[in-house]
Amino acid sequence: MTNTTASNKTPLDVRPRHMEFPYADMSTRDFFDNNCLKSAYIAAMSATFPDGEAEFIKSVRPYRNDTKDPNLKEQIKGFIGQEAHHSLQHKRFNEQLRDKGYDVPRLEKVFLKDLEWSIKRRSDKQRLAFTVCVEHLTAVFACDYLNHREHWAGMEESIDQLMHWHAVEEIEHKSVAFDLYMEIFGDRRLLKKSMCIALILLPYRFMKYQARLLWWAKRMPRWSEVKGFWKFMYGKQGMTRRMAPHLKDFFRDDFHPWDQDDSHFVDEWKESVYNPDYDLKAKAA
Repeated sequence: MTNTTASNKTPLDVRPRHMEFPYADMSTRDFFDNNCLKSAYIAAMSATFPDGEAEFIKSVRPYRNDTKDPNLKEQIKGFIGQEAHHSLQHKRFNEQLRDKGYDVPRLEKVFLKDLEWSIKRRSDKQRLAFTVCVEHLTAVFACDYLNHREHWAGMEESIDQLMHWHAVEEIEHKSVAFDLYMEIFGDRRLLKKSMCIALILLPYRFMKYQARLLWWAKRMPRWSEVKGFWKFMYGKQGMTRRMAPHLKDFFRDDFHPWDQDDSHFVDEWKESVYNPDYDLKAKAA
């Protein structure tokens, strides 16, 4: 059962890039705008990526040979490769954050327990549906990151390079899990239910993990940092408000991830930002 057509498939080539970034060049643990709340929030997100990306792969793999679309099969292969390398790079980033004072590897273990608890309560179909939802959330975040670069001013260069690359590849493969799910199941009701859960669960976990990192580091935010973080997240021009309309679109009965064509961000990154020096395969070639 499918609710998509060939014209709705991703217009992009989904291919992994085996990157390396100079995390050791970080000059301070408050790598984002010299604000411990902003920095701990990004660190908390990064803590979820190694095992979270692995779960995305595990949820897709059981169905990758069930699709009748050869293009989608190739995209799934690229999706798995991209997610695997995202997991690896964030693992390395997390280790550097521990050296700077944020014990992110310790937080990874907390997240893994939370993830395992959730997985035990989901069928394979529900796991894939949840992956579709989180992939949409991640793609909307990626688009916002690329479309509002001024909002991310003050990020250390190596971390900005990591985030930029990750965002580009999330956009490249943003419809892969969705297209697979719709071809195999086509159950939008479950997708909507799963998205409601994701919209509550993920922000709660990120804030909880952010608080744990600061507690472990014995950090007390300054009032200026609290105000800066609140404005960043929830202010009039804050990230949450900007992302809300695109998250709401997911609940339309005719929704497809490529209804919003943000492929130009990928082209712009390749042309003006992409640094082959950080691409292991490019260097090998």
